[in-house]
Amino acid sequence: MAGVAAPISKLSANDRQLIREAGLTWLRSGIAELDLKRFIRGERQPEAFYRTRDLIVGLRKEGFQIMGITPGPSNVTTDLGLPGTPEYFENYRRLCTFLGNEFKGLIDYWQVANEVDIWIFRATLTLEQAAEFLKAGLRGLKDAERRLKVGVNITLFPSMPGEVDGNTDRHEGVFIAKSIYHDPGLEVDYAGFDSYPGTWREGGVESWHEYLRAFHELVRKPIIIQEFGYSSAGDMMTEEERASKAYPCQLKKWRFSWKDAHTPETQADFVSESYRIFAEEPFVLGATYYCWKDHATCWQCKSPDCPAETAWGLVDRDNNPKPSYYSLKQCLSAHFSGNLVGSHSES
Repeated sequence: MAGVAAPISKLSANDRQLIREAGLTWLRSGIAELDLKRFIRGERQPEAFYRTRDLIVGLRKEGFQIMGITPGPSNVTTDLGLPGTPEYFENYRRLCTFLGNEFKGLIDYWQVANEVDIWIFRATLTLEQAAEFLKAGLRGLKDAERRLKVGVNITLFPSMPGEVDGNTDRHEGVFIAKSIYHDPGLEVDYAGFDSYPGTWREGGVESWHEYLRAFHELVRKPIIIQEFGYSSAGDMMTEEERASKAYPCQLKKWRFSWKDAHTPETQADFVSESYRIFAEEPFVLGATYYCWKDHATCWQCKSPDCPAETAWGLVDRDNNPKPSYYSLKQCLSAHFSGNLVGSHSES
């Protein structure tokens, strides 16, 4: 499964052609135009929601598979009821059943919510409530169709309190992973793993074997790397700035790097070396690169000159392929030629 994170409703015909030519056959995306208030009232969704479904029909005909992402706690707020209450969890279960049914035959793999081990995506939920939220979503999808492949994604692993924003002595990533994958009453098909060694945490491609093997030992499920990547821009913090524990958005600089640089060339090397390692691990089903295109502004601090969320793409803001696009294309051809899952007939 070779994929890329991309908002499917914003992909042009040229985008889709470039993605196919690179050998990427999976698109990971949330479901646009879902109206939670209408869902709760039992009303029909807006026409834009059904245009999203029609779009996915077209994407499947073009040979793409979709990794669907259900709404997370930060997306639903109080629309489903008071967060943390039985009503809230039950409504979320019903919502995921609705999505599973609406996209049956179009989306075969689902990720429930996104990285709820990180506080910003948990919103007001406690860790324990976040685990219940995920369980409700997983059960809801299976209620729609047991053949759907479902899982959640964890990013705060290995658990190193203080290294990554959000990773504390509560060991959030391990807590969520155990809550889901050690529950014998849950039917879960894969474990999603997100990590950014060399950018958001210390390390680099040399970290992958250790990270993935330890995570597989913890979850005992096939692994899909739902997000990985490397920022192609950004200066490095000085030792004094690193010691201050400043967040990258504050200084517009990175704390961590691989090969001491965040450049397009380093990004290209990171991508190809990572895929080479993924190919060596038999329990890794696939990997999704984050993301397709550079962003105009950082979604965290809203600044156009902040590297934190602006320079991860395989193409730049003008849709020009970066060196990483070509290194990814070459690496997929070298290590996965003939083994990529993507056509409609293979679903």
